[in-house]
Amino acid sequence: MIKIITICDSFKHFEEPIKEYKKRLWRKVEILKLKPSKKDNIDEVIKEETKTIIEKLSKINAFKIVLSISWKTFSTQEFLNFVEYKFQNFPEIIFIIWWPYWLDYKELKKHIDFEISFSPMTFPHIEALLILLEQLYRIETIKQGKTYHY
Repeated sequence: MIKIITICDSFKHFEEPIKEYKKRLWRKVEILKLKPSKKDNIDEVIKEETKTIIEKLSKINAFKIVLSISWKTFSTQEFLNFVEYKFQNFPEIIFIIWWPYWLDYKELKKHIDFEISFSPMTFPHIEALLILLEQLYRIETIKQGKTYHY
């Protein structure tokens, strides 16, 4: 099972493509949508949201990956190989998508196993979610021998 943790109010403008990818991925992906902090102070928001994610991570036995703009990038085939290799040792893989104010990286780093990047460019978190879902679907089609990934 793959879980994706994201902090957001809603998927309002992206609900249809998210539903479509979840349908295509069947029960292989679960999205855990956490509510954003209501605090006014950005430092307090970062602290609270980091704490919320760390609490969620501590309850799950999984390989934990955070998406970041400045870390390891993969081709789709490399991503497939990486995911398959991690599933040999872990029952679940969790991807964490940061919220606009980011998170307390120093604290989060203690609770994650790996960091990946889709690009050195910055994407809105909801688009990062769609890119991740698309890539997960793409690697599933490769495993099944379908032609979608070409």
